[in-house]
Amino acid sequence: MESGPQPTPQQPPQHPQPARMQIQLYQPILTYGLLVLIGLIFVYYNSLNPLQQNLLVNDWAKVNEAIYDGQYYRLFTAMFLHLDLSHIAFNGLALYIFGRDVEGLFGHTRFLVIYILGGLTGSVASLIYTDAPSIGASGAIFALFSALGVHFYQHRQLYGPYASVRVRQMVVLAFINILFGLSPGSRIDNAAHVGGLIGGFILAWFISPEFQRQPSFIPPNQIVIMDTNPLERWFYVPIVYSTVLILTVVYAQSVLG
Repeated sequence: MESGPQPTPQQPPQHPQPARMQIQLYQPILTYGLLVLIGLIFVYYNSLNPLQQNLLVNDWAKVNEAIYDGQYYRLFTAMFLHLDLSHIAFNGLALYIFGRDVEGLFGHTRFLVIYILGGLTGSVASLIYTDAPSIGASGAIFALFSALGVHFYQHRQLYGPYASVRVRQMVVLAFINILFGLSPGSRIDNAAHVGGLIGGFILAWFISPEFQRQPSFIPPNQIVIMDTNPLERWFYVPIVYSTVLILTVVYAQSVLG
């Protein structure tokens, strides 16, 4: 007796695998380099005797009268000097956290532009609105912080709900930091923080990467995220921004100096 066709087991329905996003991240080598540089300067400062320490601070700090007399380099050098362990620990941790994120997403050139010009914006804001001498990398770090917030806001469709959560968290954190700086007896240079926030926001708005989805068939089920804002489109922004900063210092010198 011949047997009939054997029933074949039913195959389970095939569900398409969700596509995965792949974003090329840069190694945060400049972030680590800045951490090492700031740390070495801190060690060098603490290796000096009290008189030499005072001389170094007097030469590097943001001192309004000295800047109005032509020592403009202080707007830059003040960003790298920290006097006590808590100060450098707080700024170092913030730079480690936000610097790696910004450099990883923005790349080395954009990161350096935001860090330096954002930090200088903080120094210039402090020059205009704060009479007391000041030092520290806070203005530059707030610029990175602000730039990261701009990135998540601009790419809220790409990241989905995660972007909204990050933006809200960063707004609350910035508000708390500014409020803490306004507390009685605080030695925090709020003008530098606000200046850094504004500088990072403006710079990131124009030079941050513009990620777009690009389908990829190798490997399958993967979406490659490409940056559609190359250097040729935004190279003029740091030039214009630097010019505005210089004019602002000249104006402050003529009016306040």
